[in-house]
Amino acid sequence: MTALPHNQGHCKPDCFGCKASGISFAPSAMPTRSDAGAQEAFTQQRHKDVAAYKRLRADGLQPKSTTGAANLEARADSKWEVETGQMIGNASISRQLDEVQSAINKGETVVL
Repeated sequence: MTALPHNQGHCKPDCFGCKASGISFAPSAMPTRSDAGAQEAFTQQRHKDVAAYKRLRADGLQPKSTTGAANLEARADSKWEVETGQMIGNASISRQLDEVQSAINKGETVVL
């Protein structure tokens, strides 16, 4: 018996070798051999970010980007933090920044 390459046309119609040559595996079936796990984590984070961005917009806030919106929604103490994307880490200072920004938007004079 001699083995012939399957592209020679000498195979039977139900040749297992020809059928097996058409098998392929998705990268997600081999998470340790691809970045499918990282891609799935990225996709899940993006879904969380977009949902948080929509909630913030519904509340009348304007985040700079959808990227990181879930973290921003969870940690921000003030409108200023949401709109600038910068975290102060002190709730009283954040509220003061909101008051100052509101006064500036109204055209009032702010003395610090």
